[in-house]
Amino acid sequence: MTETGDDARETDAPTDSASPDAATDPEEADRRRLLKWVAILAFAVPVVVEVFTFGTMILEWLGLVSVDGEGGRDGTAQTATVTPAAGSDAVGVGSELLPETAPVETVDRSVVRGTDDRTYLLRVTVANETDEPVAVELGRLVLYDETTVASRSSTGTIAPGESGAVTGAWRLPTDAMPERVAVVERIGGETVVDRDVSLARPPIEG
Repeated sequence: MTETGDDARETDAPTDSASPDAATDPEEADRRRLLKWVAILAFAVPVVVEVFTFGTMILEWLGLVSVDGEGGRDGTAQTATVTPAAGSDAVGVGSELLPETAPVETVDRSVVRGTDDRTYLLRVTVANETDEPVAVELGRLVLYDETTVASRSSTGTIAPGESGAVTGAWRLPTDAMPERVAVVERIGGETVVDRDVSLARPPIEG
C-alpha cells in the first residue's frame, strides 16, 4: 500500500532543533562566573575577619595596641597611648625633697593647674633642725621631652629651729608634664646640694 502525500510529508518533516548548549551560551557563562565569585567571597570574608580578630588579640597581648572596653565605637582597635612614667626615686606630696640632708624638706603640694594654659605648682615646707641657717631654692623645670622652663624661688634664710616654705610656679606648654626640678640647698651659707630631683607625675586640676 502506498503512503499518501500528507503522510509522507508528516513522516519526513524535520523535528525541532535542540536549544543551544548552555556551555556555549554567553549569558549562562556570565551567570556561572558570577556564582563562582559569590562562592569565593562567601568563603574568604569570614576567614579575613577571623585573621584580623586574631591579629588584634595578639597585638593587644603584646601591648602594641589597646582596646577601650569592648573596642572603639566602630569596634576597631585603638593605638595605645604611651604615658611617661616617673622613676622610683621620684618625689610627690608627702615625700621628702632631699632625704640626704639634715633639714626636713616636705613636698606639700605638687599639681598642674589648667588643661590648655598649664601651670605647675610645687610647694615645699622646710623645717630647719640644724644649728645653722638654711635656705632652699627651686630652679628650672625639666619636662619629659627634655625642654626646660626657667623659674627661680627661694625660702630665704631659715634660722635654726624655725620653718619656712618655698613655692615654685612654671608655665607649661600644652600637654607638657614636669619630670624633674633643679634644687639648691645651702646650710650655713655653704651649698650642700645642687642637683635635679625627679618628680612624681602630679595630678591635673582643671
